[in-house]
Amino acid sequence: MSIGYEQLIKEGRIEEALTEIFREIEENPDQEAHHINAGNLLHQAGRDEEAERFLQKAITLNPGSTSAYYTLANIYYDNERFEEAVRLYLLAYSRNPEDADLNFMLAMSHVHLGGSERALQFFEAAHKAKPEDLEVTFQYGLLCCQIGLYDPAERLLGEVVDKGGNADAEYNMGLLTVMKYDDKEQALEHFHKAVEIQGDHHLAHHAISKFEMEDSEHQGR
Repeated sequence: MSIGYEQLIKEGRIEEALTEIFREIEENPDQEAHHINAGNLLHQAGRDEEAERFLQKAITLNPGSTSAYYTLANIYYDNERFEEAVRLYLLAYSRNPEDADLNFMLAMSHVHLGGSERALQFFEAAHKAKPEDLEVTFQYGLLCCQIGLYDPAERLLGEVVDKGGNADAEYNMGLLTVMKYDDKEQALEHFHKAVEIQGDHHLAHHAISKFEMEDSEHQGR
């Protein structure tokens, strides 16, 4: 990356950085890195159509550019163009199949497309490559919970819960506790913990109200 615009980017001066990148592209039109950097910055600025053009140019300059494929795929993903995102992620994946971020984005794309079984293999690879990444661990555990793989779901969500501070993990651990053990008392503890972490966690509030109402009705019989 050109030192000139690298500093501008660090300072958050996006428009000035873009001006410098465009100047670099005029002077060095065959340098794919400048096109990729332009695409990244334009995406940050919400100018995705322009970003797409620069990234496609980078791919034309270097059809083997993993970075260009990955960056363009991220733009497609953010715009909910998941099938197109998968196609480009796979092109990058073919060159770097063990990359944690690539595997995670492929998994998430397949989740959005309703391909749970396909997503599992990519979540597994992402978690293996980056076991300390709590977002990977949570999303992997969440999918396992949703498709009835309760043992791995409990282990994965448990890892996130143990680290603390994740309301969604607490909420889903509560659901898992009900589905696997039918233990509503323990589930309520997780729901209350979710609310402690995030006061406006509506799903946890709803679950607490539902379970406490059921308990009151049971005691009143």
